[in-house]
Amino acid sequence: MNPQQDFNALYTDISESIASAMAEISKLEVEHKDGKQELTKITDRLQTIRARFDDELKLLEKHAEWDKFTIAFFGETNAGKSTIIESLRIMFKEELRKKLLLQNSHDLDQYEEALNHHINTVRETFGSIYAEYAGEIREIRKSAALLRIILQEESTTRIKRKCWMFALGGASAATVVAVVITILWRG
Repeated sequence: MNPQQDFNALYTDISESIASAMAEISKLEVEHKDGKQELTKITDRLQTIRARFDDELKLLEKHAEWDKFTIAFFGETNAGKSTIIESLRIMFKEELRKKLLLQNSHDLDQYEEALNHHINTVRETFGSIYAEYAGEIREIRKSAALLRIILQEESTTRIKRKCWMFALGGASAATVVAVVITILWRG
């Protein structure tokens, strides 16, 4: 499989998971008004997440470079990230590195500053996206917990109602039997 096929398979898995969750939620039958509202909220949130996911995927598909292999290094300052990267570039005799060093030999500080700015922008963007998704997932979990409580209360109420109905039915039946016995005894 090539990277584009891997990416498409990953998208398909995620998309199917979201669709499956939405299908399972739509199968729930809730009679309680608050429960129906919570189900609607969960469904709306999942649809929003899926729409944003699809939009971000289209953007990635448009701008992705499938013919390049990218590795990301991250870690603490002075951990050796740059040393490893430069060693790899030297080992693979990267031509772009040589050209870049020649072209920007006087402007390396400016290049590093621009690169750091770009990296920080990417980090901030991913951080805010992650925080947003995490917040939405927390809200969905809260709604699911509330729905679980509502469904338990609804189920308990139904069981109590049925018990009272059986008790009243049993008392009525006993009264009828007593009347019939009395009529037969006197008769």
